[in-house]
Amino acid sequence: MVIDPVKALAHKPELLRSLLSLSAVADGPGEVDAGFKEVLNIRASVLNGCHFCTQMHSNMARLHKVAAAKLEGAKEGSASAAFDEKEKAALRLCEESTEGVKVSDATFEGLRAHYSEAAIVELLGVVGVINMWNRLVVALGF
Repeated sequence: MVIDPVKALAHKPELLRSLLSLSAVADGPGEVDAGFKEVLNIRASVLNGCHFCTQMHSNMARLHKVAAAKLEGAKEGSASAAFDEKEKAALRLCEESTEGVKVSDATFEGLRAHYSEAAIVELLGVVGVINMWNRLVVALGF
């Protein structure tokens, strides 16, 4: 079965291929745990009102064995007690860059306490890609 947004985007195959390749890189192997990347995908999707992506990434998170408390906590984000300080720092990055694009110096300081520069770029890549998908999917009416 073809997922509706993918079917819609298939009208422009080059765009779809590029988006899928970018997603594979952002969500692929790296310093950041794959399950936690799904938590970030869920958080951004909730903030953007993309129910389709929220559901899809919730399913992906379950495949990565993300705890139910963290799946639920993704709705609340950095304010949730389900996450440790390292995870909360990444969730703040997700929230700030999703809601207002600009990330505060304090958030970057918090990130540097837990993540390497490469991991911070990786986090930004995950959040940037899901924000692009959310905007496309919501605009398409899914």
